[in-house]
Amino acid sequence: MESSNRGIPAITGQLDYSNAIHVFPDALQPFRSTILAYGASFISTTVGFPMDTVKTRMQTHKHFLSYLDCVKKTYHHEGAKGFFRGIWAPLISTSISKSLSVMIFTEVKPYCYNMIYGKYDNNHTVHPLLRNVPVCMISGTLAGAGISAFACPFEFTKIYAQILKLVQKKSMKDLPKHLQTNHQEITNISTSQTIRQIIKHEGVRGLYSGYKYHLIRDSLSSGIYYSIYESMKWTMNELIKTNPNESSHISILLAGGFSGIFSWILIFPIDTTKSLIQRDSVANILRKEQGLEPLPIKERKLEGFHRKLYRGLGISVTRSFIVNMVFFSVYEFVMAHVA
Repeated sequence: MESSNRGIPAITGQLDYSNAIHVFPDALQPFRSTILAYGASFISTTVGFPMDTVKTRMQTHKHFLSYLDCVKKTYHHEGAKGFFRGIWAPLISTSISKSLSVMIFTEVKPYCYNMIYGKYDNNHTVHPLLRNVPVCMISGTLAGAGISAFACPFEFTKIYAQILKLVQKKSMKDLPKHLQTNHQEITNISTSQTIRQIIKHEGVRGLYSGYKYHLIRDSLSSGIYYSIYESMKWTMNELIKTNPNESSHISILLAGGFSGIFSWILIFPIDTTKSLIQRDSVANILRKEQGLEPLPIKERKLEGFHRKLYRGLGISVTRSFIVNMVFFSVYEFVMAHVA
């Protein structure tokens, strides 16, 4: 992350613009970090989306025997396009959310530092790494909470597209045989059509299905994410180089990857609960689309760390490791070379 110039100790690396390949106009300088984060997120989201599709399907449907089984069946029934259904919503929302998250984190971090420790003092007795952890945790939590209201509708739209065919196939089996012949298949609808369909049957509030768990997930994961990233990066820089303020490419890659892994492991049950709530919403919307009565809403609660809430964790942490390595390596590279 770009260090602040408001008195906060730069523990994650100084930026050297002597090798800059592009210079932003003065009018865009205040938005430089946000623009670069958006571009890095756009690339990393595209790379990781097929694995996100497998993760969501494993979370919401029990009939897949393994990740490989899910991949085979998805490809057999839907082709390569099946892994990219709903990608446009997260390409827009995730990239904007990531860039906003970085912006909020960067902006609130100095205030959080001053709130906890007061004005920075070089004679502070606490190690800078230890001082930075609670600052990153609070700043990251605020950043996650701040973007959740924007991100939730897009994520529900993404999940809707990812599991549409599976939910529709299951609903066909649940219908009496004499109604199955009149059941109209809904396939290949666009993102805008998906949004209109949700609003038509559930109103604008329908776009916020599972929002409570989405808010909790984003807040906790962002706090953990930034804390681990900055701590690991500083520690590895210190081990690899004599000057811990010079960022190592290895430390960026590994810190980015592991920050994603650890945050996902801790919040995965929350994400699964959210996905199950949203799956139920998709099922009822499809029933209404077919002129059928919606099923009673099943109340879902987070049931501790039950094993069933971890279905899809393996592919999720793999995806998170790859996506965050790509994001942070691209982001830190352009931060160092685009002034």
